[in-house]
Amino acid sequence: MFFYKYLFLQILKSISLFFLLITFAQASNIKNSATIFMYHKFGVDKYPSTSVTLNQLESHVNELVNGDYNILSLDFIVDTIINDGELPKNSIGISIDDADKSFFEVGWPIFKKNNIPVTLFVTTGTIANNSKNYINWEQIRNLKKEGVTIGAHSHTHAHMPELEINDLKKEIETSNKIFLRELGEIPTLFAYPYGETNNEIISLIKSYKFKVAFGQHSGVINETSNMYYLPRFSLNEKYGEIDRVKFAANAIGLGIYDFIPDDPTISQNPPFIGFSLLDEKLASSLNCFIFDSKGQVQSEMYKFNERIEIRLSRELSAGRSRINCTAKDSSGNWKWFGHQFYF
Repeated sequence: MFFYKYLFLQILKSISLFFLLITFAQASNIKNSATIFMYHKFGVDKYPSTSVTLNQLESHVNELVNGDYNILSLDFIVDTIINDGELPKNSIGISIDDADKSFFEVGWPIFKKNNIPVTLFVTTGTIANNSKNYINWEQIRNLKKEGVTIGAHSHTHAHMPELEINDLKKEIETSNKIFLRELGEIPTLFAYPYGETNNEIISLIKSYKFKVAFGQHSGVINETSNMYYLPRFSLNEKYGEIDRVKFAANAIGLGIYDFIPDDPTISQNPPFIGFSLLDEKLASSLNCFIFDSKGQVQSEMYKFNERIEIRLSRELSAGRSRINCTAKDSSGNWKWFGHQFYF
């Protein structure tokens, strides 16, 4: 009797170990991955840091509609991830910040002609009749009727981490009231001005029932991403060449967890940076680069199996800085993680 009881327990242990190994193998693979591109202006030569040339835009669109990619709305992408669905390979999303007139006059006609879904993040305080720079509410309503998703982008486009809590609430509530008045509904997607945020702002965005929120740091969305600090690849004249677009469009999300510092607005400078890889095998090919307004920040990387620790050689300069990490898997696919700091 004892022997059969022992044998039964050993079988149970073997079954449990089998399912544990299966679960680990599945967990180390990213199921969902999506690259989101972000534009501001189109063909506005006066602002090369926020505008792409018309030739660049045409090359982007020609690449993305060649059949190798699945261009989806941001809503579909985030809903699929939130609901544990599965995105098709090479999923791409397109977003535009600020509602510049060049989007209405130049960008949207090209996207519309090619049946490319777009999300427009609107800063409500800049929208007025007869503005020489921005579109008006009538034009925004027409865009919405034609299929453009409207997202929120604050009221004044302020540096949100520098605001007090009451001013942060005013930014969101004023914007929401205007959207409700002009469009009859409040957007469910939010984009931080300049990509800047902190944990207090993230908690506030959640409390106002936004579904997700986007930053401006390069990286590929996946199921391990912070849904209230999602990455987007910013495109402009300097960083809008077709080779970069192709590389980003074909990249896969790099699965990470336990990232520190957990607050994008750092309180300690230089910050201690660390994270764990979902797939430990990627550690051997992992490279991380940190940049601030002074250029690249030299750093040392320490690898402890799946755990990665990075120590910087100097403090980060005031304002925005970023870390980009890439690794190549056994199939030759590039995986990309990005994060922005604010100090």
